[in-house]
Amino acid sequence: MQDRNLKYILFILIQSLIYGFGNPLTKTAYETITPLWLIALRFTISTVLFLMVFRKHIFADTLWLKSAVWLPSALCCAGAYITCNIALNITTATNVGFIMSMPVLFAPLLQSLVLRRKYQIRKLPVQLVAIGGLFLLCCNGGLFAFGPGEALAVLDALCLAGVLVFTEKALGSNMNVFQVTTAQMGVTMIISIILAFAFDNTNVIAGADVRAWLVILYLAVVCTIGGYLLQNASVTRLSSSAVAMLQCTQPILTAFASFLLLGETLTGTGLAGGVIIIAALIADSLISRR
Repeated sequence: MQDRNLKYILFILIQSLIYGFGNPLTKTAYETITPLWLIALRFTISTVLFLMVFRKHIFADTLWLKSAVWLPSALCCAGAYITCNIALNITTATNVGFIMSMPVLFAPLLQSLVLRRKYQIRKLPVQLVAIGGLFLLCCNGGLFAFGPGEALAVLDALCLAGVLVFTEKALGSNMNVFQVTTAQMGVTMIISIILAFAFDNTNVIAGADVRAWLVILYLAVVCTIGGYLLQNASVTRLSSSAVAMLQCTQPILTAFASFLLLGETLTGTGLAGGVIIIAALIADSLISRR
């Protein structure tokens, strides 16, 4: 069983890597396109492609009629992407990156409420240590402030925890990975398109340069389709709280990608944070084996 789980652990690490490159690339795309239109275009492309390629798996049964099964996860997905992108526009990426990793605390609590699973209090110290490491890594020796952008990032973290927990519940109700992924992408597409038309100018699309479109394609195909298939497949074998813990590696890989793409470097404090996160992940694994 442990050997089988290693494959799904690797899935989350790959997801963190592709998201790690997606975050700095998104910042470069914002030079010629707004966050709402970026999300709308990203999820329109990913949803259409996904329906074309996996339609047989998606419409395999009639469970789609039970919206109560898939809608909570899909709404959380839409809320996560929209709040994250707005937060990035009004506060620093480091602060958002730190708060976005809070599902490591939120997911176990939400899991106990939604899935009626006993809360493992013995893991709380390790989770708090991971949060400390994330703070050091993301703030990178700077000051941390709390404002409207940070408040949106907290809401984003809650939504991310909801995505994991409600996905686990939906998959436990006999929905397959392709159906859950389609629901998440489709609802996010619809809500983001409505918001883009309501609050943005359509001329923004014409003003997007080639680099922005290449970023959108990467986000749509690799981060959205690839990332969510990896995450949802992992939730079939790993608990939502375990996935949240593994996703703490995303800020580390984001820092690595930012160094390669943007020339950003970590201070000694940031490097110490990365080491603490890795130590916390190892400790969490040992507790789980016990």
